[in-house]
Amino acid sequence: MRRLILLAAALALSACGGSDKDPGLAPAAPDTAANFNQPLDARGADPAWGLTIRGLQFTLQRPNQPDLVGAAPGAVIDAHSASWTATLADKQTMRVSLYASPCKDRATGLVYPFSAEVQLPSGPLTGCAGKAGASAAKR
Repeated sequence: MRRLILLAAALALSACGGSDKDPGLAPAAPDTAANFNQPLDARGADPAWGLTIRGLQFTLQRPNQPDLVGAAPGAVIDAHSASWTATLADKQTMRVSLYASPCKDRATGLVYPFSAEVQLPSGPLTGCAGKAGASAAKR
């Protein structure tokens, strides 16, 4: 009887050893945080717009409209997103959010590392973003 109990215990312990995992599978890649270090540029195509992020200063340029310049005291940064709320000259706010999600610019076909959203008092703008001066990949 003792031998039967020891045999059952040995079988139970060997079942917990992970032998059901496929040894040919690579381990999952570690989740890495996105790099939102500045300077950053964002752009959109419909409607056309461009945004520069330099330190605490944000400048939004749109055709046939005056530039919107605002200052944000700092960013709220998570592993895969960053957002800023910039106060504009008229005391309204512009919220800028970047997401670590590849984005293809419809106008140029270039792929940027971040998707961008700019929330203005007049409505949202969407587009792509990346490091200032860095070239995006063509796909």
